[in-house]
Amino acid sequence: MNAPDRYERFVVPEGTKKVSYERDTKIINAASFIIEREEHTIGNIVRMQLHLDENVLFAGYKLPHPLQYKIIIRVSA
Repeated sequence: MNAPDRYERFVVPEGTKKVSYERDTKIINAASFIIEREEHTIGNIVRMQLHLDENVLFAGYKLPHPLQYKIIIRVSA
């Protein structure tokens, strides 16, 4: 069967960072955080907590593809 191994959804490969950070070059005070091996649960929790901060103008997340086990959180302050 062509299905990926189940452990690939949870175990971060050796040499890969769990969280990485990229500044947005188009918007001032904005960035993207890429969190490996996480899904909607963590994405929604982080997004809701960021919305509680009055300095945050935008916070959202997305899953790029169902077979890519990462989320991208975008924040603008």
